[in-house]
Amino acid sequence: MKGNRISRRDFLWRAMLLGGGAALWPLVQACEEEEATPTPTTPRAGTTPAATRPSRTFNFAYLTLGWAGTEIIHRQNLLGRRGWNMQWQTVGPISGLVNTFASGQADIIDMSVIIAGQMYENNVKLKVFGTAVGSLGGIIVPQDSPIRSPADLRGRKVGGIPGGTTTQDINGSLRRLFNLDVFRDTQFVQATDPPSAANLLQTGQVEALLIWEPTLAQLELTGRFRILVTQQQLWEQASGSRLTQVHVVYLTTPEIAQQYPQLLRDINDAQREAAEMWNRRDEAAITSIMEITQLPRDVVVRAMSRTTILYGLTDDQMNLIIEQLKFNREHGTILKSDVWNDANRVKNDFFLKV
Repeated sequence: MKGNRISRRDFLWRAMLLGGGAALWPLVQACEEEEATPTPTTPRAGTTPAATRPSRTFNFAYLTLGWAGTEIIHRQNLLGRRGWNMQWQTVGPISGLVNTFASGQADIIDMSVIIAGQMYENNVKLKVFGTAVGSLGGIIVPQDSPIRSPADLRGRKVGGIPGGTTTQDINGSLRRLFNLDVFRDTQFVQATDPPSAANLLQTGQVEALLIWEPTLAQLELTGRFRILVTQQQLWEQASGSRLTQVHVVYLTTPEIAQQYPQLLRDINDAQREAAEMWNRRDEAAITSIMEITQLPRDVVVRAMSRTTILYGLTDDQMNLIIEQLKFNREHGTILKSDVWNDANRVKNDFFLKV
C-alpha cells in the first residue's frame, strides 16, 4: 500500500492503543486491499472542477463490503471530477481499516458509528464530517430453523463480527429487550469479515448470523435462509425511536479537517450525487458496486433496495448518532466512556460540520 509508512514498533504501539480486548480488535489481521492507484482528474464532458485544488494526493480507504456508496464515488471518479487527486484502497476486515487510519496510512475512511465511537474513546484523533447509510444489519437463520425469536438464540451457536457496529448494536438491543448477551449467553463464533461470516452459516458451523447488507441479500437469495429480525426493528423496539439509525459515517484526521475543509464538503456532495444514482438504480452505480464487491447483479440490486442511503451531516443526524452512542454505552459492551452523555462536548470534539 502506498502512502505514509510506519515502523513495526510504531505499528504495534498503535495496535495496542486500539486494543480494547483481543476478541474485539484483532488488529494485526491481514487486510484485503486494492492496488492504490491515483484517480485521474480529467472531468467528464459537461463538468468542470470547481476551482484549483492542491497538487497533493489524498488517501481514501474503505471497506470492500462496507456498503456505503463509496464504491460509486470511487469508480465514477466523483472526486476527480471535482478536481481532487485521490488514491483509493479497499480493505476487508473492519480491524484492518481501523488500523490503516490509526497508523496514518489513510486520510479519509468510512466507518460504522459504534466503532468510530470506540476509536474516539481510544484516543484516535478523528473528525466525523458526513453520513453514508442507515441501519444495514439483521439476524439471519436457515429457512427450516426452529429459531422464531431472538430470545431463542440463547445457548445456540451464533456467528458475527465482534468488532463491527452490526454485532455490537444488535447485541445492545438484545441485552435491553431480552437480557440476552450474544457474547455471554450463546456459543458465539467469531468471524473477521462478511465472507468468513457467511461461510459460518452456509457450512452449518452456526445456527444464526449477525451480519449486514449486502451479505444479508446474498444469503437470502440462495433460498436457504431467512431474516429473523433486522437491526432497525430491534433498535426501534429497544430505544422507542422510529428514526432510521445512522450506520456508516465518513471521518478524517483533524489536520485534513483544518487544512482542506473544501475536500470534505466535496466528499459530502459526491455522496449526495452517489445517493441520487443509488436511489434511481443508475446502471453506472450498480456496475460500480459490482466491480468493488464482486457480487452478482441480483444481490446488489436486492441489497440496494433495502438500504437507506444518506449524505451530509445535519444537527438532527448528529443528535441521533449521539443517542445511538449513549444507548450502546448503556446497553452494549464495547463503549466504556461517559463522554457520550455530554452532547456539547461530543459535537465539538467528535463531529465537524463543513
